[in-house]
Amino acid sequence: MNAPSPSHLLADARTPAAASLSIILLSRGGAYTAGMTELNELASRLQTAMDAAGKSVQLVTAAYVDRAQPTLMEALDLCANAQTILILPVMVPDEASLRRWLHKLIMRWRAGQQSAQQPMPHIVFGQPLLQLQGLTELLTRTVDDALRQPDVPEVLGDDPWEHDPKGWSQVPDHQHHVLWCVGPRCAAKGALQMWPALTRAIRETPALKNSVQPLQTGCQFPCNHGPLMIVYPDGVWYGPMNAESIAPVLTRHVQDREVDEALHVHGPRCLQPN
Repeated sequence: MNAPSPSHLLADARTPAAASLSIILLSRGGAYTAGMTELNELASRLQTAMDAAGKSVQLVTAAYVDRAQPTLMEALDLCANAQTILILPVMVPDEASLRRWLHKLIMRWRAGQQSAQQPMPHIVFGQPLLQLQGLTELLTRTVDDALRQPDVPEVLGDDPWEHDPKGWSQVPDHQHHVLWCVGPRCAAKGALQMWPALTRAIRETPALKNSVQPLQTGCQFPCNHGPLMIVYPDGVWYGPMNAESIAPVLTRHVQDREVDEALHVHGPRCLQPN
């Protein structure tokens, strides 16, 4: 007897009313706002199209697995009052390991709903984007339209396309890099919400302002210690971080050259003086 798929495990046997449907468009995050704007616009167009087709939807919202907000957990909270939550993955490619972890994340979210004595929504995943029926035919229909487009446009204005700005070749003066993990699991633990606290701590602390460069990263792998903060060139890993611990831990590390033992995960415990 075959075991049920994770998607089946997320859904109960009810057939909820269409009027109590919410949809989450789930994507991978990025460092630029243009992609987030496009996904929000797609969510708005989908809600309009569903309403025009007589398929009432409470909410259509974008959500991100990593690097951006709202996270999937935040989107689930927004949709918690719906009888059915449909998650439509719009990311390419679809990773089986990531999908399995997302199912576990949803199960944990539902467990939280149970402890709060909230009604249990019916949660289902749609097909991965590249597996959608009709996708090949849709791409085929776009070929003729694409071939009618003009050639790649020339650079507008006075920007010489042959050369990049000189500043792009200059290495900044920062002495330390702070790698802040915003991979899926750290994002689920609040890393994205804490990012402004990290940048604010650096901006508002004189000892950090001109010597520390914060960088977001993908998954660093020791996820149970997340949210993770890694300070280089010393190679010290800290976690689990919270918004209140960022400034004191980082200031102590950079200015006083001391490692916070309570949050130390990996790397040297003694630092060389500046």
